[in-house]
Amino acid sequence: MHDNPTIIHFNDTYKLIGENTLVEVPGANNFFIFDSLLIFTTPALDTFYHSYSTNNLCKIRSFIAKGEGPNELKSILKPLYLENEDDNIMINFYTPARQGILRYNFTGSNLNKKGHFQDTLSLENATEIYRAYKIDESLVFIDRLDFLGFNQIYEIYDYKHNQSVHLDTAIISRLQDQKDVFLMATSTLLNFHQKKYISAMRFADQVNIYDLENPEKSHAVSVKNNATSLIDASNMIMPLKKEFYIDIREAKGLIFALYANQSRKEWATGNTPAEIHVINWQGKAICKLIVDQKLLNIDIDSGKQILYGLSERQELIRYDLSQLPHLSIY
Repeated sequence: MHDNPTIIHFNDTYKLIGENTLVEVPGANNFFIFDSLLIFTTPALDTFYHSYSTNNLCKIRSFIAKGEGPNELKSILKPLYLENEDDNIMINFYTPARQGILRYNFTGSNLNKKGHFQDTLSLENATEIYRAYKIDESLVFIDRLDFLGFNQIYEIYDYKHNQSVHLDTAIISRLQDQKDVFLMATSTLLNFHQKKYISAMRFADQVNIYDLENPEKSHAVSVKNNATSLIDASNMIMPLKKEFYIDIREAKGLIFALYANQSRKEWATGNTPAEIHVINWQGKAICKLIVDQKLLNIDIDSGKQILYGLSERQELIRYDLSQLPHLSIY
């Protein structure tokens, strides 16, 4: 859009005191909440995913082993979204190795006591894909990297006819060196109901909100008047590069973005907690949350109004949101 981000301000700030749970998953580097499932990812272990119940925090089982077998994966994939299909919980991943969206039948594999992958939804004619989401029976939304132009591309792709329907250059980076491509890293969410896609940038101080149906209404927001750009980040030596948005999650119309605002050295070696910025899908500031520990990842159990955080010690911490007036996430 070539527009500067809209500056937002948080008028309300709340301090949260966490409660340690008994859940510890050695090797966990992220976690995701889907309905009543709490799924940890462990890329360094021989089994990649470990599921718990949000009802009682008891372990359900581990699933998807490391390997090259029919029900195994060579490397960890980020679970992107869940579907309920004929009373089966389907976990959807994007996999470059199989050039498409890979669907894992969690319910069926639990009953069979073994892994159970469904057919891959092929995207073989689309390249350099970062994220991919099926949005209806013929269309997929694709977030992909343009390695030649050093930009981010958002695309609506018709997978039944193997052709692009709509394409936008979403992030104009102006980067020049291939080694700087990592600076375009983002945490992302797709809201299927509103048809909006959010990307919170790690090395630039802004959150991008893309409207799939009305791209001209897309915009970015920032909490700083002079937001750090990717060019600024490129010119800074590695330990002093600023890290901004570390993680992002959604709970019924609200976005929770974990905001470090620290140099890489400060974030890696210090104990200063990140803030959590709460905005809606229109980019309006709702409130700011200050937690008492350094969290690397967050997610929200909206039914119970609990925010969970994964600490550096791989401990699961929970925070009660039910008493906060701005967070109507019932």
